[in-house]
Amino acid sequence: MEKIYSKFGGIDDLKKIISGLSKFTGVIRIDNAFLYYIDSKLISSKIGNEEKSLEDIFSEIPDNFIIEIYKGSEEEVRYAIKNFKPENSIIEVSKLSLISKNGVVLNTYSDIFEYIDGFVRAIFIPKRFKNEKGVVIYKNNKEIFAIYFGKRILYGKKAISKLKTTFAVSEIIAKIEKIRKSELEEIISKYPDGMLVFWDSFKDLIDKIISSKVPKILKNTSLVEALSCGSTLLLKIEGSETGYIVSKSGKPIYAFLNDYDGEKSYRLLKSLCIVEDVIYYVYDLSKEEYEMFKEFKENKIPKI
Repeated sequence: MEKIYSKFGGIDDLKKIISGLSKFTGVIRIDNAFLYYIDSKLISSKIGNEEKSLEDIFSEIPDNFIIEIYKGSEEEVRYAIKNFKPENSIIEVSKLSLISKNGVVLNTYSDIFEYIDGFVRAIFIPKRFKNEKGVVIYKNNKEIFAIYFGKRILYGKKAISKLKTTFAVSEIIAKIEKIRKSELEEIISKYPDGMLVFWDSFKDLIDKIISSKVPKILKNTSLVEALSCGSTLLLKIEGSETGYIVSKSGKPIYAFLNDYDGEKSYRLLKSLCIVEDVIYYVYDLSKEEYEMFKEFKENKIPKI
């Protein structure tokens, strides 16, 4: 069999997935239940080795779970119905991650991204080091918090690095669960050093910075001259549209305009400065404030 889909979701997600399968023959695994299909017809549904109706399965599984879809032949499906044992991992379809009733067995750290979606927490448990664990929180597939509990507690990037190197010496199981914002805030209050991303958007960061600063206002000048007004600065450009450039030593480093990436934002802002009488608002940045923009890698301007 071939794994064709994996996602962490709920019953509504599962129903949408099933409705979109055409002439499907294979196995769908949801939490500890298994649905067996031949030509898109459900021929068996079980929890472990016990036959169950879909209604019974939906009433017993948690609100959110791993959805795994394996495509195969009719012979493979019928063989799986007779021979699958619930204490084993689901049918081995490749050398990709396997699923067990205790979580996702991962080969590498990057495998986790096959299983996460939205706002989730993954707890990584090394089989070789049972007293250790890593916790990573993701938002839209982006790491926003990480902590590793070992001989000493590691936070943020160091926690991610430790987790990655642990894969070289131990098999790791990941348990994935949805998380609420209130839970994240509670975790942050206890372990603030674990935060990797502090801002939901560049606008949040910019608003935070400029709220405590008085800008230098420039009119009737060029973009090059405005960028030269400080060693490290945030430049707000106001015309028919409003955008921002972060510069260092007179060179533009990051650009923000609407939802464009750094290259397109900079190109459009540069054109705006040429064709319109824009107003520049110059804000000096501290080293710490400048470093915060590194979170927005997609807004970095290619070397020009």
